[in-house]
Amino acid sequence: MGERNAILLGTLAYNIGPGAVNKSTVYKKLKRGDRNIYKEYTAHCRYKGKFHRQLHERRQVEYFALFVP
Repeated sequence: MGERNAILLGTLAYNIGPGAVNKSTVYKKLKRGDRNIYKEYTAHCRYKGKFHRQLHERRQVEYFALFVP
């Protein structure tokens, strides 16, 4: 797994927990070598079961800052 993948997964684990990351589609896709994860990564934006706009914006910033070359 590449350095960018590890940094992105580490950031996601910090925010949602390592157990949730291990079960996530993001992790499974990266493990297969599929780098098309934008939709899955930005889907981690719920708080108490409800969509949270600021969390969605944070995930977008994280994705573009840490993952996109």
